[in-house]
Amino acid sequence: MLVNYRKDYQKIVMGLLSFIPDLDEYDRLDEEIEWGTEPPRRIVLWKNTKIDQFGGVAIIESGADYILIRRMSFTPSERSGRNMYLFLSAIAEQESDKRVIGTLKTQSLVTNWRHSNQYDN
Repeated sequence: MLVNYRKDYQKIVMGLLSFIPDLDEYDRLDEEIEWGTEPPRRIVLWKNTKIDQFGGVAIIESGADYILIRRMSFTPSERSGRNMYLFLSAIAEQESDKRVIGTLKTQSLVTNWRHSNQYDN
């Protein structure tokens, strides 16, 4: 389930983003969250409804005809291809008229998701 970021989720988002190697310091995490909430960017969380816990986070940027996946991170226990693909599909369904694309770091995940059976575009 896709959940939009709220200020009271800040510690959860910091924890999830800290799994990204270049975001291992508190000040850097704080900057990333601030940057991620400035339009046209936003932060969305992935909630595992079976255990009612957040397991992933993404910083996305919306353009006129695209959704750019800037950052994506999961807890180790939720870091499966299935969960990543479900998260990307939920993002794509939210704005179905836009194409999901990735940065240099996220494009391989987006490409694999696009070619999987999880999503048809």
